[in-house]
Amino acid sequence: MSNPQSDQSHAKGAQWTAVWALLLAAFVTLLDVTVVNLAVPSIAADLQATDVESQWILLAYLVPLASLLLPLGRFGDALGRRRLFLFGVADFALGGLAAGTAQSINVLIAARVLQGVGAATMMPQVLALTQVILPSDQRRQAVGYFGMVSALGAVAGPIIGGAILTIDLFGLGWRAVFLLAIPPCILSSLIVVSFLSPGESGPSKRIDVQNGALIALAVTGLVFAAVQGRTMGWPIWMMGLPPASVLLLAYVIQAQRRGMSDRVEPLLPPALLMSAPFLRRASMMLLVFSGIAGVPFLLAIALQAGPQLSPGEVAMALAAHPIFAVAGATVAGRWSPANPWTVPSLGAVLTCVGIVLIVIAFAQTGDDISAPVLLIPLALVGFGMGLSNVALMSGALAQVSIDVAGAASGMLQTAQQIGITFSIAIVGGLYFASTSGTTSNAASAALLFPGAVFALASVLCGLGAIFQRKGET
Repeated sequence: MSNPQSDQSHAKGAQWTAVWALLLAAFVTLLDVTVVNLAVPSIAADLQATDVESQWILLAYLVPLASLLLPLGRFGDALGRRRLFLFGVADFALGGLAAGTAQSINVLIAARVLQGVGAATMMPQVLALTQVILPSDQRRQAVGYFGMVSALGAVAGPIIGGAILTIDLFGLGWRAVFLLAIPPCILSSLIVVSFLSPGESGPSKRIDVQNGALIALAVTGLVFAAVQGRTMGWPIWMMGLPPASVLLLAYVIQAQRRGMSDRVEPLLPPALLMSAPFLRRASMMLLVFSGIAGVPFLLAIALQAGPQLSPGEVAMALAAHPIFAVAGATVAGRWSPANPWTVPSLGAVLTCVGIVLIVIAFAQTGDDISAPVLLIPLALVGFGMGLSNVALMSGALAQVSIDVAGAASGMLQTAQQIGITFSIAIVGGLYFASTSGTTSNAASAALLFPGAVFALASVLCGLGAIFQRKGET
Protein backbone atom coordinates (compact mmCIF):
# COMPACT_ATOMS: atom_id res chain seq x y z
CA MET A 1 0.00 0.00 0.00
CA SER A 2 1.37 3.40 -0.95
CA ASN A 3 1.96 6.04 1.67
CA PRO A 4 -0.06 9.20 0.86
CA GLN A 5 2.45 11.44 2.61
CA SER A 6 5.34 9.84 0.73
CA ASP A 7 3.52 10.23 -2.60
CA GLN A 8 2.77 13.88 -1.81
CA SER A 9 6.38 14.52 -0.86
CA HIS A 10 7.57 12.84 -4.06
CA ALA A 11 5.20 14.96 -6.18
CA LYS A 12 6.38 18.15 -4.48
CA GLY A 13 9.99 17.16 -5.05
CA ALA A 14 9.33 16.56 -8.75
CA GLN A 15 7.57 19.92 -9.06
CA TRP A 16 10.43 21.85 -7.51
CA THR A 17 13.05 19.91 -9.47
CA ALA A 18 11.29 21.05 -12.64
CA VAL A 19 11.07 24.62 -11.32
CA TRP A 20 14.81 24.77 -10.61
CA ALA A 21 15.53 23.40 -14.09
CA LEU A 22 13.38 26.17 -15.57
CA LEU A 23 15.17 28.78 -13.46
CA LEU A 24 18.59 27.45 -14.52
CA ALA A 25 17.77 28.05 -18.18
CA ALA A 26 16.32 31.47 -17.34
CA PHE A 27 19.51 32.49 -15.54
CA VAL A 28 21.72 31.50 -18.46
CA THR A 29 19.67 33.50 -20.98
CA LEU A 30 19.36 36.56 -18.73
CA LEU A 31 23.08 36.45 -18.05
CA ASP A 32 23.77 36.50 -21.78
CA VAL A 33 22.36 40.03 -22.00
CA THR A 34 25.40 41.48 -20.20
CA VAL A 35 28.05 38.73 -19.90
CA VAL A 36 29.38 39.52 -23.38
CA ASN A 37 30.12 43.18 -22.56
CA LEU A 38 33.68 42.66 -21.35
CA ALA A 39 34.40 40.17 -24.16
CA VAL A 40 33.49 42.55 -27.00
CA PRO A 41 37.00 44.11 -27.32
CA SER A 42 38.61 40.66 -27.52
CA ILE A 43 36.01 39.45 -30.05
CA ALA A 44 36.47 42.56 -32.19
CA ALA A 45 40.25 42.17 -32.22
CA ASP A 46 40.12 38.45 -33.00
CA LEU A 47 37.48 38.64 -35.75
CA GLN A 48 38.60 42.05 -37.07
CA ALA A 49 35.21 43.63 -36.44
CA THR A 50 34.44 47.29 -37.04
CA ASP A 51 32.92 49.49 -34.33
CA VAL A 52 29.44 49.06 -35.84
CA GLU A 53 29.86 45.28 -36.05
CA SER A 54 31.06 45.23 -32.44
CA GLN A 55 27.87 46.98 -31.34
CA TRP A 56 25.81 44.40 -33.20
CA ILE A 57 27.34 41.64 -31.09
CA LEU A 58 25.10 43.00 -28.32
CA LEU A 59 22.29 44.40 -30.45
CA ALA A 60 21.72 41.16 -32.38
CA TYR A 61 20.77 39.49 -29.10
CA LEU A 62 18.84 42.33 -27.49
CA VAL A 63 16.54 43.20 -30.40
CA PRO A 64 14.90 39.77 -30.95
CA LEU A 65 14.83 39.12 -27.19
CA ALA A 66 12.98 42.32 -26.35
CA SER A 67 10.72 42.34 -29.40
CA LEU A 68 9.53 38.71 -29.30
CA LEU A 69 9.04 38.13 -25.55
CA LEU A 70 5.47 39.38 -25.45
CA PRO A 71 4.01 37.60 -28.51
CA LEU A 72 5.85 34.35 -27.76
CA GLY A 73 4.59 34.43 -24.17
CA ARG A 74 1.04 34.42 -25.49
CA PHE A 75 1.85 31.80 -28.11
CA GLY A 76 2.99 29.55 -25.25
CA ASP A 77 -0.47 29.83 -23.68
CA ALA A 78 -1.95 28.57 -26.95
CA LEU A 79 0.65 26.17 -28.38
CA GLY A 80 2.01 24.61 -25.20
CA ARG A 81 4.43 26.19 -22.73
CA ARG A 82 6.57 23.08 -22.19
CA ARG A 83 6.93 22.61 -25.96
CA LEU A 84 8.01 26.20 -26.57
CA PHE A 85 10.35 26.16 -23.58
CA LEU A 86 12.23 23.12 -24.92
CA PHE A 87 12.34 24.60 -28.42
CA GLY A 88 13.70 27.89 -27.06
CA VAL A 89 16.40 26.24 -24.95
CA ALA A 90 17.55 24.14 -27.92
CA ASP A 91 17.60 27.23 -30.15
CA PHE A 92 19.62 29.19 -27.57
CA ALA A 93 22.15 26.36 -27.12
CA LEU A 94 22.64 25.95 -30.88
CA GLY A 95 23.19 29.70 -31.16
CA GLY A 96 25.78 29.51 -28.37
CA LEU A 97 27.60 26.69 -30.18
CA ALA A 98 27.60 28.66 -33.43
CA ALA A 99 28.83 31.81 -31.66
CA GLY A 100 31.55 29.97 -29.74
CA THR A 101 32.95 28.41 -32.92
CA ALA A 102 32.41 31.38 -35.27
CA GLN A 103 35.31 32.25 -37.54
CA SER A 104 33.85 35.51 -38.84
CA ILE A 105 31.96 38.41 -37.33
CA ASN A 106 28.97 37.86 -39.64
CA VAL A 107 28.56 34.27 -38.44
CA LEU A 108 28.84 35.44 -34.83
CA ILE A 109 26.15 38.11 -35.31
CA ALA A 110 23.82 35.58 -36.97
CA ALA A 111 24.41 33.20 -34.05
CA ARG A 112 23.53 35.96 -31.61
CA VAL A 113 20.23 36.52 -33.43
CA LEU A 114 19.52 32.79 -33.07
CA GLN A 115 20.27 33.02 -29.35
CA GLY A 116 17.99 36.03 -28.97
CA VAL A 117 15.08 34.24 -30.64
CA GLY A 118 15.66 31.17 -28.46
CA ALA A 119 15.75 33.24 -25.28
CA ALA A 120 12.57 35.10 -26.25
CA THR A 121 10.83 31.77 -26.95
CA MET A 122 11.87 30.19 -23.67
CA MET A 123 11.82 33.00 -21.11
CA PRO A 124 8.05 33.75 -20.90
CA GLN A 125 7.31 30.06 -20.44
CA VAL A 126 9.41 29.86 -17.26
CA LEU A 127 7.17 31.99 -15.06
CA ALA A 128 4.02 30.68 -16.73
CA LEU A 129 5.00 27.05 -16.08
CA THR A 130 5.88 27.72 -12.44
CA GLN A 131 2.44 29.28 -11.96
CA VAL A 132 0.82 26.20 -13.48
CA ILE A 133 2.75 23.35 -11.82
CA LEU A 134 2.93 24.75 -8.27
CA PRO A 135 0.05 25.10 -5.81
CA SER A 136 -1.01 28.65 -5.02
CA ASP A 137 0.70 28.75 -1.61
CA GLN A 138 4.11 28.07 -3.19
CA ARG A 139 3.92 30.40 -6.19
CA ARG A 140 5.15 33.52 -4.41
CA GLN A 141 8.23 31.61 -3.26
CA ALA A 142 8.89 30.50 -6.85
CA VAL A 143 8.46 34.07 -8.11
CA GLY A 144 10.92 35.11 -5.42
CA TYR A 145 13.45 32.65 -6.78
CA PHE A 146 12.77 33.88 -10.32
CA GLY A 147 13.33 37.45 -9.13
CA MET A 148 16.56 36.34 -7.52
CA VAL A 149 17.65 34.76 -10.80
CA SER A 150 16.55 37.84 -12.76
CA ALA A 151 18.46 40.20 -10.51
CA LEU A 152 21.53 37.98 -10.54
CA GLY A 153 21.40 37.53 -14.31
CA ALA A 154 20.91 41.26 -14.94
CA VAL A 155 23.86 42.42 -12.82
CA ALA A 156 26.32 39.52 -12.73
CA GLY A 157 27.21 39.58 -16.44
CA PRO A 158 30.29 41.83 -16.18
CA ILE A 159 31.47 39.91 -13.12
CA ILE A 160 31.16 36.43 -14.63
CA GLY A 161 32.41 37.66 -18.00
CA GLY A 162 35.49 39.14 -16.34
CA ALA A 163 36.15 35.94 -14.44
CA ILE A 164 35.83 33.78 -17.59
CA LEU A 165 38.22 36.02 -19.53
CA THR A 166 40.73 36.03 -16.68
CA ILE A 167 40.70 32.25 -16.21
CA ASP A 168 40.89 31.65 -19.99
CA LEU A 169 39.45 28.15 -19.68
CA PHE A 170 41.19 25.64 -22.01
CA GLY A 171 42.69 28.57 -23.87
CA LEU A 172 39.29 29.35 -25.41
CA GLY A 173 39.41 33.04 -24.57
CA TRP A 174 36.17 34.86 -25.39
CA ARG A 175 34.68 31.72 -26.96
CA ALA A 176 34.19 30.21 -23.50
CA VAL A 177 31.63 32.96 -22.77
CA PHE A 178 29.29 31.34 -25.32
CA LEU A 179 30.26 27.67 -25.03
CA LEU A 180 29.88 27.44 -21.24
CA ALA A 181 26.15 28.21 -21.59
CA ILE A 182 25.52 24.95 -23.46
CA PRO A 183 25.84 22.38 -20.61
CA PRO A 184 23.28 24.15 -18.36
CA CYS A 185 20.84 24.26 -21.29
CA ILE A 186 21.21 20.53 -21.90
CA LEU A 187 20.79 19.76 -18.19
CA SER A 188 17.70 21.96 -17.93
CA SER A 189 16.08 20.33 -20.96
CA LEU A 190 16.71 16.80 -19.71
CA ILE A 191 15.20 17.56 -16.29
CA VAL A 192 12.13 19.28 -17.76
CA VAL A 193 11.52 16.36 -20.13
CA SER A 194 11.86 13.90 -17.23
CA PHE A 195 9.88 15.71 -14.53
CA LEU A 196 7.33 17.82 -16.38
CA SER A 197 4.65 16.09 -18.42
CA PRO A 198 3.26 17.86 -21.51
CA GLY A 199 -0.24 18.14 -20.01
CA GLU A 200 -1.27 20.69 -22.61
CA SER A 201 -3.60 20.54 -25.57
CA GLY A 202 -3.36 22.45 -28.82
CA PRO A 203 -4.94 25.86 -29.30
CA SER A 204 -8.71 26.01 -29.48
CA LYS A 205 -8.50 29.26 -31.45
CA ARG A 206 -6.27 30.75 -34.11
CA ILE A 207 -3.27 32.70 -32.81
CA ASP A 208 -3.15 36.45 -33.43
CA VAL A 209 0.05 36.37 -35.50
CA GLN A 210 -0.62 39.70 -37.21
CA ASN A 211 -0.67 41.77 -34.02
CA GLY A 212 2.21 39.71 -32.67
CA ALA A 213 4.29 40.80 -35.65
CA LEU A 214 3.23 44.45 -35.17
CA ILE A 215 4.25 44.40 -31.49
CA ALA A 216 7.60 42.82 -32.40
CA LEU A 217 8.13 45.54 -35.02
CA ALA A 218 7.25 48.34 -32.57
CA VAL A 219 9.53 47.05 -29.80
CA THR A 220 12.33 46.54 -32.35
CA GLY A 221 12.02 50.19 -33.32
CA LEU A 222 12.24 51.33 -29.69
CA VAL A 223 15.21 49.11 -28.84
CA PHE A 224 17.10 49.85 -32.06
CA ALA A 225 16.71 53.61 -31.60
CA ALA A 226 17.81 53.43 -27.96
CA VAL A 227 20.95 51.47 -28.75
CA GLN A 228 22.00 52.92 -32.12
CA GLY A 229 20.65 56.48 -32.01
CA ARG A 230 23.67 58.13 -30.41
CA THR A 231 26.28 56.23 -32.43
CA MET A 232 24.53 57.10 -35.72
CA GLY A 233 24.15 60.78 -34.84
CA TRP A 234 20.36 60.67 -34.60
CA PRO A 235 19.40 61.13 -38.27
CA ILE A 236 15.83 62.26 -38.95
CA TRP A 237 14.54 58.75 -39.70
CA MET A 238 16.07 57.48 -36.44
CA MET A 239 14.40 60.28 -34.46
CA GLY A 240 11.08 59.22 -35.95
CA LEU A 241 11.43 55.58 -34.83
CA PRO A 242 10.45 56.00 -31.14
CA PRO A 243 7.22 57.99 -31.73
CA ALA A 244 6.28 55.72 -34.64
CA SER A 245 6.85 52.66 -32.45
CA VAL A 246 4.76 54.10 -29.63
CA LEU A 247 1.91 54.89 -32.04
CA LEU A 248 2.07 51.35 -33.43
CA LEU A 249 1.90 49.90 -29.91
CA ALA A 250 -1.05 52.16 -29.11
CA TYR A 251 -2.83 50.96 -32.25
CA VAL A 252 -2.35 47.28 -31.30
CA ILE A 253 -3.50 47.88 -27.72
CA GLN A 254 -6.59 49.72 -28.90
CA ALA A 255 -7.38 46.93 -31.37
CA GLN A 256 -7.02 44.35 -28.59
CA ARG A 257 -9.29 46.31 -26.27
CA ARG A 258 -11.98 46.50 -28.93
CA GLY A 259 -12.02 42.70 -28.95
CA MET A 260 -11.06 40.02 -31.40
CA SER A 261 -12.98 37.51 -33.46
CA ASP A 262 -14.35 34.51 -31.60
CA ARG A 263 -11.99 32.41 -33.70
CA VAL A 264 -8.85 34.35 -32.71
CA GLU A 265 -7.00 34.13 -29.38
CA PRO A 266 -6.17 37.74 -28.36
CA LEU A 267 -2.49 38.50 -28.05
CA LEU A 268 -3.05 40.86 -25.12
CA PRO A 269 -5.86 39.38 -23.03
CA PRO A 270 -8.48 41.99 -22.05
CA ALA A 271 -8.11 40.79 -18.45
CA LEU A 272 -4.55 42.16 -18.45
CA LEU A 273 -5.31 45.39 -20.28
CA MET A 274 -8.17 46.15 -17.89
CA SER A 275 -6.23 45.27 -14.73
CA ALA A 276 -4.96 48.54 -13.26
CA PRO A 277 -3.00 46.79 -10.44
CA PHE A 278 -1.16 44.61 -12.97
CA LEU A 279 -0.40 47.51 -15.32
CA ARG A 280 0.85 49.70 -12.46
CA ARG A 281 3.37 47.06 -11.40
CA ALA A 282 4.42 46.33 -14.99
CA SER A 283 5.02 50.06 -15.55
CA MET A 284 7.03 50.27 -12.35
CA MET A 285 9.19 47.33 -13.46
CA LEU A 286 9.91 49.17 -16.71
CA LEU A 287 10.96 52.20 -14.67
CA VAL A 288 13.26 50.43 -12.19
CA PHE A 289 15.00 48.36 -14.88
CA SER A 290 15.51 51.58 -16.85
CA GLY A 291 17.61 52.67 -13.91
CA ILE A 292 19.47 49.62 -12.70
CA ALA A 293 21.07 47.87 -15.69
CA GLY A 294 23.30 50.80 -16.60
CA VAL A 295 24.99 50.83 -13.18
CA PRO A 296 27.08 47.63 -13.39
CA PHE A 297 27.58 48.24 -17.13
CA LEU A 298 29.04 51.69 -16.42
CA LEU A 299 31.19 50.52 -13.52
CA ALA A 300 32.62 47.67 -15.61
CA ILE A 301 33.81 50.26 -18.14
CA ALA A 302 34.85 53.03 -15.72
CA LEU A 303 36.87 50.75 -13.44
CA GLN A 304 38.93 49.58 -16.40
CA ALA A 305 39.38 53.10 -17.79
CA GLY A 306 40.07 54.98 -14.52
CA PRO A 307 42.02 52.86 -12.02
CA GLN A 308 42.74 50.46 -14.93
CA LEU A 309 41.61 47.30 -13.20
CA SER A 310 41.80 44.00 -15.06
CA PRO A 311 38.57 42.15 -15.97
CA GLY A 312 39.13 39.83 -13.01
CA GLU A 313 39.64 42.75 -10.62
CA VAL A 314 36.47 44.36 -11.96
CA ALA A 315 34.62 41.13 -11.28
CA MET A 316 35.78 41.17 -7.65
CA ALA A 317 34.96 44.86 -7.25
CA LEU A 318 31.37 44.35 -8.42
CA ALA A 319 30.77 41.08 -6.54
CA ALA A 320 28.73 42.70 -3.75
CA HIS A 321 26.02 43.70 -6.22
CA PRO A 322 24.78 40.23 -7.27
CA ILE A 323 25.39 38.71 -3.85
CA PHE A 324 23.14 41.23 -2.11
CA ALA A 325 20.66 41.16 -5.00
CA VAL A 326 20.16 37.47 -4.25
CA ALA A 327 19.75 38.27 -0.55
CA GLY A 328 17.17 40.98 -1.29
CA ALA A 329 15.23 38.72 -3.65
CA THR A 330 15.20 35.96 -1.03
CA VAL A 331 13.83 38.31 1.61
CA ALA A 332 11.17 39.67 -0.75
CA GLY A 333 10.12 36.13 -1.68
CA ARG A 334 9.38 35.33 1.96
CA TRP A 335 8.18 38.70 3.29
CA SER A 336 4.54 39.54 2.60
CA PRO A 337 3.55 42.72 4.49
CA ALA A 338 -0.07 43.79 4.54
CA ASN A 339 0.65 46.75 2.28
CA PRO A 340 2.01 45.36 -1.05
CA TRP A 341 3.89 48.59 -1.82
CA THR A 342 6.00 48.46 1.35
CA VAL A 343 8.74 46.22 -0.08
CA PRO A 344 9.06 48.00 -3.46
CA SER A 345 9.25 51.35 -1.64
CA LEU A 346 12.04 50.14 0.65
CA GLY A 347 13.89 48.61 -2.28
CA ALA A 348 13.72 51.77 -4.39
CA VAL A 349 14.96 53.94 -1.51
CA LEU A 350 17.91 51.63 -0.73
CA THR A 351 18.88 51.49 -4.41
CA CYS A 352 18.72 55.28 -4.72
CA VAL A 353 20.88 55.75 -1.62
CA GLY A 354 23.43 53.24 -2.94
CA ILE A 355 23.72 55.03 -6.29
CA VAL A 356 24.16 58.39 -4.56
CA LEU A 357 26.96 56.90 -2.44
CA ILE A 358 28.69 55.64 -5.60
CA VAL A 359 28.55 59.16 -7.07
CA ILE A 360 30.02 60.55 -3.84
CA ALA A 361 32.76 57.89 -3.91
CA PHE A 362 33.79 58.91 -7.43
CA ALA A 363 33.77 62.59 -6.41
CA GLN A 364 36.01 61.93 -3.39
CA THR A 365 38.50 59.44 -4.87
CA GLY A 366 38.54 60.38 -8.54
CA ASP A 367 40.15 57.89 -10.90
CA ASP A 368 41.84 56.16 -7.95
CA ILE A 369 38.57 54.63 -6.78
CA SER A 370 39.01 51.14 -5.30
CA ALA A 371 36.86 48.09 -4.70
CA PRO A 372 36.50 48.52 -0.87
CA VAL A 373 35.00 51.99 -1.37
CA LEU A 374 32.23 50.48 -3.51
CA LEU A 375 31.36 47.60 -1.17
CA ILE A 376 28.60 49.26 0.91
CA PRO A 377 27.05 51.27 -1.97
CA LEU A 378 26.87 48.20 -4.23
CA ALA A 379 25.46 46.12 -1.38
CA LEU A 380 22.65 48.67 -0.94
CA VAL A 381 22.00 48.82 -4.70
CA GLY A 382 21.91 45.03 -4.99
CA PHE A 383 19.74 44.43 -1.94
CA GLY A 384 17.31 47.19 -2.89
CA MET A 385 16.94 45.97 -6.45
CA GLY A 386 16.40 42.40 -5.25
CA LEU A 387 13.58 43.61 -3.00
CA SER A 388 11.90 45.75 -5.66
CA ASN A 389 12.12 43.26 -8.51
CA VAL A 390 10.59 40.31 -6.67
CA ALA A 391 7.91 42.34 -4.89
CA LEU A 392 6.75 43.97 -8.12
CA MET A 393 6.81 40.76 -10.14
CA SER A 394 5.04 38.61 -7.56
CA GLY A 395 2.50 41.38 -6.98
CA ALA A 396 1.81 41.65 -10.71
CA LEU A 397 1.40 37.91 -11.24
CA ALA A 398 -0.91 37.68 -8.24
CA GLN A 399 -3.36 39.84 -10.19
CA VAL A 400 -3.79 37.43 -13.13
CA SER A 401 -5.35 34.02 -13.72
CA ILE A 402 -3.43 30.93 -14.80
CA ASP A 403 -4.82 30.91 -18.34
CA VAL A 404 -3.11 34.22 -19.17
CA ALA A 405 0.08 33.58 -17.17
CA GLY A 406 2.17 33.34 -20.35
CA ALA A 407 0.95 36.69 -21.67
CA ALA A 408 1.48 38.31 -18.26
CA SER A 409 4.98 36.85 -18.02
CA GLY A 410 5.76 38.07 -21.52
CA MET A 411 4.59 41.60 -20.72
CA LEU A 412 6.62 41.77 -17.51
CA GLN A 413 9.78 40.46 -19.12
CA THR A 414 9.34 42.71 -22.13
CA ALA A 415 9.20 45.63 -19.71
CA GLN A 416 12.39 44.33 -18.08
CA GLN A 417 14.30 43.96 -21.35
CA ILE A 418 13.20 47.32 -22.74
CA GLY A 419 14.22 48.89 -19.43
CA ILE A 420 17.61 47.14 -19.48
CA THR A 421 18.24 48.32 -23.04
CA PHE A 422 17.21 51.90 -22.28
CA SER A 423 19.34 51.94 -19.14
CA ILE A 424 22.50 50.71 -20.85
CA ALA A 425 21.94 53.00 -23.85
CA ILE A 426 21.23 56.15 -21.80
CA VAL A 427 23.88 55.65 -19.12
CA GLY A 428 26.46 54.59 -21.70
CA GLY A 429 25.54 57.54 -23.91
CA LEU A 430 25.92 60.02 -21.04
CA TYR A 431 29.27 58.51 -20.07
CA PHE A 432 30.80 58.51 -23.56
CA ALA A 433 29.37 61.94 -24.40
CA SER A 434 30.87 63.55 -21.29
CA THR A 435 33.47 66.26 -21.93
CA SER A 436 34.57 66.53 -18.29
CA GLY A 437 38.01 65.09 -19.08
CA THR A 438 38.21 62.48 -16.30
CA THR A 439 36.69 59.04 -15.98
CA SER A 440 35.37 59.72 -12.49
CA ASN A 441 33.55 62.91 -13.53
CA ALA A 442 32.06 61.19 -16.58
CA ALA A 443 30.91 58.26 -14.43
CA SER A 444 29.39 60.57 -11.82
CA ALA A 445 27.48 62.51 -14.47
CA ALA A 446 26.16 59.33 -16.08
CA LEU A 447 25.04 57.89 -12.72
CA LEU A 448 22.80 60.88 -12.10
CA PHE A 449 20.27 59.30 -14.48
CA PRO A 450 19.77 56.02 -12.55
CA GLY A 451 19.83 58.02 -9.33
CA ALA A 452 16.98 60.19 -10.60
CA VAL A 453 15.08 57.11 -11.82
CA PHE A 454 15.15 55.50 -8.38
CA ALA A 455 14.30 58.77 -6.67
CA LEU A 456 11.19 58.88 -8.85
CA ALA A 457 10.49 55.19 -8.19
CA SER A 458 10.78 55.82 -4.43
CA VAL A 459 8.19 58.60 -4.65
CA LEU A 460 5.79 56.60 -6.81
CA CYS A 461 6.03 53.46 -4.67
CA GLY A 462 5.58 55.57 -1.56
CA LEU A 463 2.44 57.12 -3.05
CA GLY A 464 1.25 53.62 -3.91
CA ALA A 465 1.67 52.59 -0.29
CA ILE A 466 -0.24 55.68 0.90
CA PHE A 467 -3.11 55.18 -1.52
CA GLN A 468 -3.24 51.48 -0.65
CA ARG A 469 -3.57 52.34 3.05
CA LYS A 470 -6.29 54.91 2.36
CA GLY A 471 -8.14 52.39 0.24
CA GLU A 472 -8.10 49.88 3.09
CA THR A 473 -9.41 52.39 5.61
